[in-house]
Amino acid sequence: MNSQNKRVFLGFSLTEQQAQMVSLIQSQLPDNVRLIPKANLHMTLAFLGGISPHQLTMLSQQITILKKPTFEVTLNELAYWKKPKICCLKGMTNDANLIQLANNTQLIAKNLNLHQSEYPYTPHMTLCRKAKLAMETLIQNITYQPLILRPNKLHLFESYSGEHGVEYPILKSWSLANRYPLDD
Repeated sequence: MNSQNKRVFLGFSLTEQQAQMVSLIQSQLPDNVRLIPKANLHMTLAFLGGISPHQLTMLSQQITILKKPTFEVTLNELAYWKKPKICCLKGMTNDANLIQLANNTQLIAKNLNLHQSEYPYTPHMTLCRKAKLAMETLIQNITYQPLILRPNKLHLFESYSGEHGVEYPILKSWSLANRYPLDD
């Protein structure tokens, strides 16, 4: 990746109260995993991968004109995903506005030759990395409350290795609009 390129993703940040709730879940995870720092907790909308300055400009323009309706999602299931070796809090994609937003961002990624997910969108928040297969059994004993997210902003995050590990600064934010019909 060229030094001017950035690794980016679209997502939603948490409120302080939500981050505290997630920290309580993380405190029940084993010591041999790498917890996601509280400052990095977010719900991913789309991982876009490496992006050139030109693609970044085009992406910003496309997201600016994109309909970005508000939505609600409940993250209520702990899951272990074997391939990326992560433990996450996930939910169902029941809100039509979230589904449309996820689909539209994948279309933008395709049009800009950026990374596109090979899987259908699953709202999730990564809790830890480097999780082992035994995590599937361990997470069944974790107590937690479902996390209800009603974000009001969509963020473009950069992902890079900093002095204290991976950092996710926000490059740009867009407000989500109040709900409106999907067909207007």
